[in-house]
Amino acid sequence: MTQRKLSSILSTTAALISLIILPTLQATAATLVIYGASGQIGDFIVTEALSRGHEVIGVSRNPDGMTTDHPNFSAVAGDATNLDSMLEIIPDADAVIFSLSGVGPGNTPAEATTVRAAATFIQASNQLGDAAPRAVQVGGGTTLRINGVLGLDNLDVEEGTPRHGQYYGHWLALETYQASTGVKWTIITPPPGIMEPGERTGEYRLGDEEVLFNAEGEMAISTRDLAVAIVDEAESGQSMGTRVAVGPPY
Repeated sequence: MTQRKLSSILSTTAALISLIILPTLQATAATLVIYGASGQIGDFIVTEALSRGHEVIGVSRNPDGMTTDHPNFSAVAGDATNLDSMLEIIPDADAVIFSLSGVGPGNTPAEATTVRAAATFIQASNQLGDAAPRAVQVGGGTTLRINGVLGLDNLDVEEGTPRHGQYYGHWLALETYQASTGVKWTIITPPPGIMEPGERTGEYRLGDEEVLFNAEGEMAISTRDLAVAIVDEAESGQSMGTRVAVGPPY
């Protein structure tokens, strides 16, 4: 049995368990703070969370740009890279979801919004102690491996460009969480490539460091199903303290 087949079997089992058990774990509505709520992925996360009866707080530097009309949704002004701002918003949340992109003026990985948000959440979590919510952050597909080869190692991206800053920023965000102690975090990483909204099937698999493929050799997952996986994790915390890959059913 090849390593990929064994990984697929284990991942399929985990996904089946999550599909059967996770919906029963969230007995009451939770309060979810979503940074990047108006983004390409964040909008689907908001929709998924609201469909399950959760209270959702969408955070943006420009909350007027969020047009979701739902009694359980509120838009607030905030900055994921500012500690004081974050401490005003997250203390009463059950989970904080980060679906972010963006880089600083130098386009360096250290300036990427993803890594700066991770560092800010760690600071906030340390201040809040046991009352701190857990974080679920959307990772970058180039931080996964295919047949053991790291996606970042196959990139032909010039340093100093926004793409370089964003791709390597995801890697630094992962390292930042891994170096923390006492912080409740998960990074959920979709496969590399452009995602399409697609159909919400509610089915997916979770893995570890490798990109997940289905039986046809395809790795794509719809944005809607990624949102399902993210809200499942926000509800359950089943993968807390780790980075997980998410992919299509086998």
